[in-house]
Amino acid sequence: LRFNLIHDVEAYDYGGWGIYPDEGSTHILIENNIVYRTKTGGFHQHYGRENLVRNNVFAFGRLGQIQRTRVEEHLSFIFERNLVYWDRGPLLHGNWTQPQARFDHNCYWREGGKRFDFAGRTLAQWQALGQDTHSIVADPGFAAPHEGDFSLKPDSPALQVGFRPIDLSKVGPRRR
Repeated sequence: LRFNLIHDVEAYDYGGWGIYPDEGSTHILIENNIVYRTKTGGFHQHYGRENLVRNNVFAFGRLGQIQRTRVEEHLSFIFERNLVYWDRGPLLHGNWTQPQARFDHNCYWREGGKRFDFAGRTLAQWQALGQDTHSIVADPGFAAPHEGDFSLKPDSPALQVGFRPIDLSKVGPRRR
């Protein structure tokens, strides 16, 4: 699942995610997508195994940003080199009692530098679990995120975690 522009996802009652691998989704590569203004979050995995979520932008989920509902015995997904930018709701939404996912090399920023946690844990506590050991909390420096422009300024701290800028001309629908 690559090079998609997904935005303004709404739902009545249930749903409203940008990207939602479900019911045994396994070994899916999800990369270079831009997902913003969703009701329930940019990414939600309910049930799956070893999916790779890499080099995406997830922004402005209203009820949460990244969600997982089912605790599984295996590795559910790897979440690396993503940019998560939001203004309300928790970073991690759903059941995170046992992560069973691997997070690293991400850049997180709650607009205005507002405080946030990692499923009730501080960043240091989250890192003590082996999560996000190389991630940063920093404003990635988007050009105009509220207008849907997620291009990065040349001095973006997101580049420090290995994020590769997504060429916006290559995402979303294109005419041939």
